[in-house]
Amino acid sequence: MGIFSAYALSADKLGSLECMYRNIDIPKKSELFWEVFARNLLSDTTDNIISLGDMLDIPMCFPVTFIPIFSVRYYWLFGEYNPCWKKYIRAGTNFPFLRIFPSFLRGRMAMDGGAVDNIPLYPLLRKGNLFTPEEEELDLIIVLHFDARYDYRKEFSSDVPILDIDVSICNDFKKNHYNFSSQYIGEMLAAAEEYGDRISRRVFGGDCSREALQKKVNEIFMEEHERRQQHPSADGLISILNIVGKALRKDSACIKKLY
Repeated sequence: MGIFSAYALSADKLGSLECMYRNIDIPKKSELFWEVFARNLLSDTTDNIISLGDMLDIPMCFPVTFIPIFSVRYYWLFGEYNPCWKKYIRAGTNFPFLRIFPSFLRGRMAMDGGAVDNIPLYPLLRKGNLFTPEEEELDLIIVLHFDARYDYRKEFSSDVPILDIDVSICNDFKKNHYNFSSQYIGEMLAAAEEYGDRISRRVFGGDCSREALQKKVNEIFMEEHERRQQHPSADGLISILNIVGKALRKDSACIKKLY
């Protein structure tokens, strides 16, 4: 549900999203699957978090996979609400086994972009992306994911400091990925808030020059790297699948604007 967190952050709706998560209260995997597949939990979440009058002050980008060609498109959202956003976000959260009916965009079947690029940094790393002129660079990229074995250094190189965080580390790598009970969600949110506050103070406290940021994020990554390597992750399988998707990516036409 990272796409919903990104939208809530961009639209200043994190409080509403937190309330929604706390009210799901589904402790068992079988119950969660039923709610998602038969009762359209993802569609309901989309309708609840995206609404007329929204204003995205922070640019947001997410991937969508098109099949059977298995190609990827990255879509940017920004500014005033556009009615087409719901359709594209529904496609970006759709896996065939999670919905009765597939999603179609421009006559092509579409599904969750994580199948091709589960950690979609590509649009940010391109020179002259939509929100950074070619002569300028980003100050910092923060990567949040659930793949303990992920190592951005194996994926790409960049002069921009990159804070690579496996967010499950703040919950001691608990494996209850499908437990959405109110109690468990509350515990996860509390632990994540404490962890995020500690990391933020460390990164943004004191000297924030490019060199200082690079040193700080490197130190954090190396401190956590050994612990992360001791824990496998289901997202690791998706990362392997991503190799195929990225090989088929057509760089010249894969980034689109929806605003």
